[in-house]
Amino acid sequence: MSLKSRLNNWVSKRNAKTDVEERLRRRKEVERQYAKTHPEKIVPVQPEYEQEFKLTHNGKFQLGSNGKLTREGLIHRLKYRLNIAIAVLAILIIILYLYFIFL
Repeated sequence: MSLKSRLNNWVSKRNAKTDVEERLRRRKEVERQYAKTHPEKIVPVQPEYEQEFKLTHNGKFQLGSNGKLTREGLIHRLKYRLNIAIAVLAILIIILYLYFIFL
């Protein structure tokens, strides 16, 4: 193979790759715009199955009709997890403080 044919082959592969990336980017953008203009109606429901109870922490967090947590449910679950993390860190700080003072 000559240098010219190798270079042309490389350039054509690179152009094809950028075309595919551009097409995917445009497709995602169109899907995002469609999702904004056609919002899916999600109604809060009560969990019925064991898997849904695990997801909602025994019904503590709001479950949507699509089987996923609603926006409010996700926010409440995140608050719950952050509060637990803060409490655990506070307890660890106190334990370390006591360790360094008394030992």
